[in-house]
Amino acid sequence: MIDLSSNLYQRLQNALSQCKQFESNYALRVVFVDKRISAWHHELEEYTDRIGRVRGTIYQLLQRQSASTKENALVLLLRVLSDSLDPEDALHVELMVLADDLVQELIKVGRQPARVFICYRRYTEPDQPLAYNLYEQLETKGCEVFLDLTMRVGEEWLESIDRHIKESDLFILLLSEHSINSEMVRAEVQRAYEHRKSKGIPSILPIRIQYEGILPYAIQAFIGSLQYITWNGTLDTNRVLSQILAILEGYSPVQQTENFRRSAVRGNISENGSFLLKSQKFSAPSPEFDPRILEVLEEPGGTMHLSDTLYIRRPIDAQMEKQVVGRRTMTTLRAPRQAGKSSLLIRALQYAKNQGIMSVYMDLPAVDISYLQSLDMFLKYLGEFIAQRLSYDSNVVEKHWQGMLGAQDKLSSLLHEILSNINVPIVLAIDEADKLIETPFYNSFFGLLRSWHNRGAYDAPWEKLNMVLVISTSSYLLIRDLKQSPFNIGRNLYLSDFDEKQVSDLNIRHGSPLSDSKISRLCSLLGGHPYLTRKTLYMLVTEECTWATLEKEAESDHGPFGDHLRYCYDLVYDKSELKEGLFQILTQQSCTDEFVFHRLLRAGLVKGEHNECTYRCDLYRRYFEGKLK
Repeated sequence: MIDLSSNLYQRLQNALSQCKQFESNYALRVVFVDKRISAWHHELEEYTDRIGRVRGTIYQLLQRQSASTKENALVLLLRVLSDSLDPEDALHVELMVLADDLVQELIKVGRQPARVFICYRRYTEPDQPLAYNLYEQLETKGCEVFLDLTMRVGEEWLESIDRHIKESDLFILLLSEHSINSEMVRAEVQRAYEHRKSKGIPSILPIRIQYEGILPYAIQAFIGSLQYITWNGTLDTNRVLSQILAILEGYSPVQQTENFRRSAVRGNISENGSFLLKSQKFSAPSPEFDPRILEVLEEPGGTMHLSDTLYIRRPIDAQMEKQVVGRRTMTTLRAPRQAGKSSLLIRALQYAKNQGIMSVYMDLPAVDISYLQSLDMFLKYLGEFIAQRLSYDSNVVEKHWQGMLGAQDKLSSLLHEILSNINVPIVLAIDEADKLIETPFYNSFFGLLRSWHNRGAYDAPWEKLNMVLVISTSSYLLIRDLKQSPFNIGRNLYLSDFDEKQVSDLNIRHGSPLSDSKISRLCSLLGGHPYLTRKTLYMLVTEECTWATLEKEAESDHGPFGDHLRYCYDLVYDKSELKEGLFQILTQQSCTDEFVFHRLLRAGLVKGEHNECTYRCDLYRRYFEGKLK
């Protein structure tokens, strides 16, 4: 890969930042109509700000060259931009000089070894053999390749993973039926995406390994419409290697585009949000719920249905259904991570739909961070989001956003109009609403929600608004002013982990791979953790592991729960305050820092209240006891 001197890089960044073509993604794409650079039009990525657009374009084009003239793509862009300006314009001159200086710099520095990071699922076939093969082949071609071959899992391992992702030029993502549900793979993809967004590197290359299914939202959200290549067997290895090398040399081989293909969705939706084929009774459990399913379910005449084969209905289901079909209801649903709260909420919204009620579901972690920088930005985004979900005229949002009123009044005015013109109740459901505590405006937003609820007492349109807030932590930690809090009005529901009877029911639905005595031991180990319980039964049914292996290696980094446990440790390893909180809970069954406790609750690692708490399950206690000591 090509490395530039810091001085030249800064000059490039400053000059391109002045070009009007970098004001928006659309304006930049228009530039690439020019035949000198049109070959890279399809490679342009979407950025939320000008500086990200500049940095990403510099990095991307710096590694490319024309197949016919062998000229560097960034040099060609500089010349195209300079040609669009008046010759007397100082920026025109600066761009021409930069093009010449860049040519000289490229001649001087030559090419540095390409740095490649291979992301894959450990201990699975054919993922690991292919990863090793690519590692060896790319090393022989002079690349610097990172593959976590023998490193011991711990702080040094996680720090090394993080550092190598940030330093890599190309992030190779091996996607298989095994890796798409790996929590560590998902975490690494997110890291690569976030670093590319801020620094322009690494490029992300998805490789589908004998898998053509729909990707989970947690991966699709970060690779978007990136192009990918396929590997269907050992005969494809040389072709895949050639394509990787071509990309590193600056060429873009013919590839397919990765996207969510709704037309390809057939069959049912599992109890935890993954898509099932008609031939499937159940699939591997997914660590996160897929919010895209609501769009599929809402399509008129849609062929997708919520499968109840493995869904354990609890008393809280009926309570939630009653709330969403009521009038002027405010519901707070609290549950730990991976307890099934999103699955419960989606089913409640589907129930409401069957009663003729409209809904707006917002998955807060899916909201781009750029919209969470200020209250005004977030509220306008929320207004557009609500209008779009309700198929309401989006031009109305701009109309209400005119004038001197504050953002809260503008959104309230918009929502009042929508409620006045839609004749049925509307449910506004915000999943993981406690994520807003990371923003500077969370107090104001939660106070606004309460004001909407209060208006329903005297203003008829507002009576049609039902709200659901899904959180993972104690509500009193989210807003201190009780008069402004939406969490102390309406109904508070708590979704707990499975009890032994529910685990036994789930065991029967899997064909009873466990005896009654082993069910008790499983509950002692996992505490009824829904995702881990489901994962255990799936592994036993598919013979990925035996009960003896599971008991013996449960808390091992390389055991049946290793991927999940490494992800849990990844959440805290570089945050000393969280590790201190976990150690305090381990030794004293309390956590003196309430905000630290809130973060550990959101991560799903602990339960209780800050002054009297424990680890969520014995598996977590045993694992972190070994790590923290």
